[in-house]
Amino acid sequence: MPLSEPEKAAPNASSATAALLLMAASAVLFATMNVFARLATESTSWASVAAVRAVVGALVAFGVARLRKTSLAAVDKWAIFWRSVFGTGAMLATFYALSSRTLSLGDTVTLLNLTPVFLAVLAPIVLRERTSPSIAFAIALALVGVILVLHPARLFSFGREASAPASNAMVAGPSALVTGGVAVLAAVLTSIAMMMLRRAGKTESAEAIAFHFSLFAAATHAVVAVFDPRLPTARDAAFMVAAGLCAGFAQIAMTRAYALQNAARVSAMSYLSVVASALLGAGLLGETPKASAIAGMAFVIVGGLIVTFGPVRPVGATPRSRLLQR
Repeated sequence: MPLSEPEKAAPNASSATAALLLMAASAVLFATMNVFARLATESTSWASVAAVRAVVGALVAFGVARLRKTSLAAVDKWAIFWRSVFGTGAMLATFYALSSRTLSLGDTVTLLNLTPVFLAVLAPIVLRERTSPSIAFAIALALVGVILVLHPARLFSFGREASAPASNAMVAGPSALVTGGVAVLAAVLTSIAMMMLRRAGKTESAEAIAFHFSLFAAATHAVVAVFDPRLPTARDAAFMVAAGLCAGFAQIAMTRAYALQNAARVSAMSYLSVVASALLGAGLLGETPKASAIAGMAFVIVGGLIVTFGPVRPVGATPRSRLLQR
């Protein structure tokens, strides 16, 4: 069912505020999901955790759609399909990275939140936009932040263990680089999924997008989970369901936010998840970030904010019109 005329209307002050609030709520919920996902992988595979998260997310979308009497039928099937493909790819990489103990939760989420920077990199190719010098500076800042988060002393300290307790130790060595690389890949795929989400949000309800994406992701992760069929403990099963509930509501809130306001502007609020994840990781997992990692987080956040609010000069059409033409 197409969105009603008010929902299709151009963003105004009230819809912009609503979009930012929805994205803030989504960021906090995703941060909470990150903690539950990491806790759940102590006894089962990351693919199983992701599959349950997707199934619960589909149930949440279905329930909300029934309450709001919103159709789950897809109008633009290709938009839904490509959003689901890139979103599922991002989800595969995200849950693999979250399950790894080679980086702290805050470090991992910082790398996952490079999405706005990659949106700026991809804009000249996908949206035919020219990037300004400030955007190039922001990208450089974000890259410095990535280096600080992955600090080379840990990347090349083969065989040495971190001084944290064994249950929460961050394993040193090249495996940290692998985790970081997967997290960066997740950010790239997420940036593409966000562009597809912006397109799909013009014709589909938030519940329909979340529902179809969740079903696609659940099937994909279930296949991957077959290769590591470990059953979770009762505690970890509860964490899996909790992660799914948080992600389900976060997905709907995020989808509504991107439908109401320009994707780049909305994405700025996603950086709340970096701070929230770092705080939750320190408080619940005992993962206290090093000074270099905190500095790296700050560089990534500042770079992302410059990208979000910096000038962009479109060629031939506005970013929004270009995106809707695809």
